[in-house]
Amino acid sequence: MKRIGLLLAGAVTVLLSACNHSDYLNAIPEDSKALVAVDVAKMSGLSNPVLLKSVLHVSDLDKSGLDLSRKIYLFEDAVGNLGLCASVSDAGRLEKTLQASGREIKSKRGFHFTTVNDSWIIGFSDQSMLVMGPVTIDAQAELQNRMAQYLKQDEGSSVRGTPLFDRLDSISSPMAMVTQVEALPEKLVAPFTLGAPKNTDPSEVYIAAGMSISKRHLWIDGETFSFNRKVNEALQQAAKVYRPIKGRYVRTMDQSAQIGIFMNVAGEQFLPLMKNNAGLQALLTGINAAIDMDNIIRSVDGDMAIVVPSFSNDRLQLSMAAQLANSKWLADVDYWKQSCPAGGRIGDWGQNRFFYQDSHTAFYFGVSEDGQFMSGSSKEAALASIAAGAGKGAADPSLHQMIAGQRMVLLANLKALAGEGSSGAMTQVCEMMRPFFGDVDYVVYRMK
Repeated sequence: MKRIGLLLAGAVTVLLSACNHSDYLNAIPEDSKALVAVDVAKMSGLSNPVLLKSVLHVSDLDKSGLDLSRKIYLFEDAVGNLGLCASVSDAGRLEKTLQASGREIKSKRGFHFTTVNDSWIIGFSDQSMLVMGPVTIDAQAELQNRMAQYLKQDEGSSVRGTPLFDRLDSISSPMAMVTQVEALPEKLVAPFTLGAPKNTDPSEVYIAAGMSISKRHLWIDGETFSFNRKVNEALQQAAKVYRPIKGRYVRTMDQSAQIGIFMNVAGEQFLPLMKNNAGLQALLTGINAAIDMDNIIRSVDGDMAIVVPSFSNDRLQLSMAAQLANSKWLADVDYWKQSCPAGGRIGDWGQNRFFYQDSHTAFYFGVSEDGQFMSGSSKEAALASIAAGAGKGAADPSLHQMIAGQRMVLLANLKALAGEGSSGAMTQVCEMMRPFFGDVDYVVYRMK
């Protein structure tokens, strides 16, 4: 009996120890909008030094006081702070590691804090290390208080056991993500809400995906879903509209363009998705009043690409190309010319080629001799929309074979998105990615 008692006590000890191994996750807030799990030991194209050395500015992670055999989690909390959570194996050693790199460690509310480049804060306990930011110097005290709150949470206040965490835990991939679409930069939201019922709040739409890094590209293979049954059913039904991409227009996306969306659809089926999508409708604001884009989209049957060279508050920046089943809508162009809104006009620039122009918009469009729809903000852009390698050179050729055969692909050019004239938020996201993922040129989302 004594031996049985010892065995039972040992089993309980092992079980409790196993449970405690995940206590570090208690520091991730329950209401997180986005969650990424990274198993660095199993990843190719990403190593421990790339992931954490640049964040912590330490040279030897094996003796840093962190337990890198456990997953690292990236998250976005409810107020938009970005964070990293890692398991601490030895808090004393971690403190010495940070001090050895010249950092001053301060105690606050029972936890230890220091800063990285005056914009990121490191906070840690005996179980968890958080890195959060970016933050201004004036707001550092407030963020430290928030981090202290996170570090003292128990499981009931953490992300553990939430539907978000459970969905993430079900994804078999060294790097996995579940995020509210709302947590994405505004420029990237529209493609992921295609198919959601009209006026659906983006916070109800999620992306679940496996991720990998190869050749400076972040590949995201995922699907949209919702915890709202009605919204989820609509999203799953909409996914059936997409057919395998032949890849005709991937080669036409300019290296300087910010975003490309590629698909193969029958226009009659795709049009309802597009009409219910506020983001895509906003891109067409200014030309829908003069040109019946609905009729044009109905005529599509095959590959289609929507490319955004850049975002502008007052001018349309959009190029659309597609294989047409017919061009019956050409018979309506004369009517469009006559009913053009005041201040605008529609004219010709070649056979079956037209332009709409007003004080804010220039949109050139038409049909090629082989039945393709072309369009852009200039003659050159319209012609380039169907000409592989036109303009400043097509996007990275290595992407082409990886996109053909997929159902829907979003290609985001991070260099262009973070370039001159881009929003501070988009630049911030791109800069945030570098310490965690290294130098990434493109983010490629492929629908499962």
